[in-house]
Amino acid sequence: MAACSLPPDSAESPRLELEPDRPDPDPDPDPGPGPRPGPGPVSPATETETKLLTCISGLSRQIAQIEARLDEKVERILAASEVRLRLLDRITVLEAKLSSFSGGHGLKRKRRAHSPRIAETVRRIHNSEGNVLLYAPEQSLGSRHNVAVTSHLMKTMVAMPDFQKVDSDVILSACKTYFETLRRSFRLSHPDMADQKHAMQSAARNRQRRQRLLDARKTVLAPEEMELWEAVTIDMMSDEEDGSIDGVRGWIVRPPSFRSQELSDLCAALQTRLEADGKYTALHHRRLLGGQLSDRTKPIKYDSEAAKRHFKPECAP
Repeated sequence: MAACSLPPDSAESPRLELEPDRPDPDPDPDPGPGPRPGPGPVSPATETETKLLTCISGLSRQIAQIEARLDEKVERILAASEVRLRLLDRITVLEAKLSSFSGGHGLKRKRRAHSPRIAETVRRIHNSEGNVLLYAPEQSLGSRHNVAVTSHLMKTMVAMPDFQKVDSDVILSACKTYFETLRRSFRLSHPDMADQKHAMQSAARNRQRRQRLLDARKTVLAPEEMELWEAVTIDMMSDEEDGSIDGVRGWIVRPPSFRSQELSDLCAALQTRLEADGKYTALHHRRLLGGQLSDRTKPIKYDSEAAKRHFKPECAP
């Protein structure tokens, strides 16, 4: 028998080792007879659980959003309540102040110092031919240009011997007052302000006439009439408006609608005494009786004791 020989390029043939069979990681302990089942479709119970979890997650997000919106609304409501409480407190304080002022116990507003001589000097300096710095009424008083004009007027006034000892606040007050006059005239010169300008001029004219009427009637009071006349103001005098009645021109008399009959009778008696003097009638316009009652509103503040006799009972302030 011939002997087997190794191939020439190999001194020794490799040794083949067979590994033993390994068991499956999860062997079926008892698959039973028949074919082994593979992976099948998801059961209906599992699908229901998935849908429920999805719905619960969506509802949780909606609840979280609703809670956030509710928190915001609650914060806004609380903030509004706090603001309302603060406003109510403020209103209470203002009402108390108003009641105090109406009763005459409040602090009086400080009036701006006024001197006719200083006011006239300010006007004259401002409108002099040599002055090139003039107020610009279309601008505010605090504008750079108007501040420079005020400073120039004050320096010019202080340099004058007659005003060197005058308080600078008085001069400044006169400058402000004159600027306000120019600004008011500028505003009223606008075409849209024509009606308001006419109303203001008419009100100022009537106020001056009522003041002259009050001053004239004081001069002819009898001693027994002093008590009733006590604390009478220009608001209780009649308006005197330019016009004519039955072709006769003069001042149409329009008594205030709130004046008592007792005070009206006294005013008529005083006026009769004034017109009995020929000098008075020569210097004053003819008064035409029979005009309608004045549409002026009654004064807000008036002496409480005098109001009982000067006002109609239903019109007392």
